[in-house]
Amino acid sequence: MTPVRPAAPAVAPASGTPRLAAGYLATLPLFLAYELGLAVSGPEAARSSAERLACAVLAFLGEHASLARQGILVALAVVAAVRLARGPGLDARALARAVGLGILAGVLLGPLLVLLHGWLGAEPLQVADPAPRSLPRVLRLVGAAPWEEALFRVGAYSGAYLVLRRLLEFFGLAGRAVQAAGELGALLVSAVLFALFHLDLVQTHLGARGEPYHAGLFAWRLSAGIVLGGLFRWQGLAVAAWAHALFNLGLALGIALL
Repeated sequence: MTPVRPAAPAVAPASGTPRLAAGYLATLPLFLAYELGLAVSGPEAARSSAERLACAVLAFLGEHASLARQGILVALAVVAAVRLARGPGLDARALARAVGLGILAGVLLGPLLVLLHGWLGAEPLQVADPAPRSLPRVLRLVGAAPWEEALFRVGAYSGAYLVLRRLLEFFGLAGRAVQAAGELGALLVSAVLFALFHLDLVQTHLGARGEPYHAGLFAWRLSAGIVLGGLFRWQGLAVAAWAHALFNLGLALGIALL
């Protein structure tokens, strides 16, 4: 009698990185906080440099660019919800769990960066006067986090990984070593770009005010980029974005580091 092979599982095992669609839906409240902060502040409100860079393609719409951006955010939410409904299903508890993990990671991010800063022996950070506090400004600062995560983790990390992996394969390398080298290289590239992005040298080209170069602060930003990149690769966009947002909230309610 011919043995009967067991049927293949109906659902493939989940990958190590959560689906981007679910991550976007869990991050949507942060995008909405940013839009609310802009709406309350008025047309003269300072926009996130990451958002302006990501939405530069909409500049030709002039005063209608904001409406187009908001429409795109809503459209992406609908597409993400439909994709999840047709695939693994829309699990509200999983989305809430991602938010909770992100908040927990945000609470731990500050102490972890302090420990890394001391371990690296970086120059002490200079403490500046607290920035003016207001609800619209806090909303914009918290809502800037998912734009930066989308730009540097989804964009820069993923793009650098693909380029590095193709380059290594071109030179004849293969196997797990290529994947590991690509992951490590992408993590470092995205973290360096993240740190450079906050410098005045870069921000002036984006029509904003950045930070003067300070070795200690650059090491701080670089460490933050590495940790957030690791969170993105391990737990997905939502956890990294919520951790980043909560860390920004702590700075907004506490002290500004320059």
